[in-house]
Formats: sequence, structure tokens, C-alpha cells
Amino acid sequence: MSGRAKVFLTIAGFALAIPAAAQAPGPMTTFDGKYAGISAHVSKSTAHGRQCPREHAPDTLTITNSAVQSSAKDSWTGTVSSQGGAVLRNKRSMRVDAQIDPQGTIKGRYNGPACTVDYVWRKQ
Repeated sequence: MSGRAKVFLTIAGFALAIPAAAQAPGPMTTFDGKYAGISAHVSKSTAHGRQCPREHAPDTLTITNSAVQSSAKDSWTGTVSSQGGAVLRNKRSMRVDAQIDPQGTIKGRYNGPACTVDYVWRKQ
């Protein structure tokens, strides 16, 4: 095959691939939406004789196509399964294992070495 034919076939291949990349995003998932932070309750405090720091109500979360994001100070990110199980992490390296119930409430727990924190978010 000549060099020109290879170039032509390569360009044609890219031209055919571009419309696929420009397609609209996938369908919304059941859990898509905004979830307001309701509470963060420290339920265990064994920080070597010190109190665990007080937690503020968590940042509002936005779920889009099973991806979790927040843009406020804690910068939560994570994923949601099709059954509503979620794994969230924030910029403080806290991992929260959570579940979204049918009423749109996310309840999750951080189990740290010294502190346990229960978080609640509610769909807006």
C-alpha cells in the first residue's frame, strides 16, 4: 500500500471516530442530583486522651452519572453503585462508606483510627 493511501485511510478513520466522541452524555442515573449536607456526628473519640475535632455539616454533594463531587472546602469525590452504595473521599484523606436510601438520604461513616464520624446528606 502506498504512503498516500495509508495517510488517507488514517484520516478517514479519525473522521469517522469524531462523531462518536461528540455524542451527548449517557442517561441520568437514579441517584443523580444535589444532596445537601445535614450533619456530621462524632460517635467515637479515642484520640489518645484528646477530643476529636468537631465536624461541620458536610458540603453539598453533586452526583452525575454515578460520580460524586463537591466544590466546597472538603472537596468530596467518589462513586455510586447502581444499588446506591457510595465510597466518598475528601481532601483530608477521609474515606466514607455510605448508602443512599430510596428516600434520597445518604448515610455514611468514617472509621478512623481515633474518631468515628457519621455523615448524613439529603437530596434537594
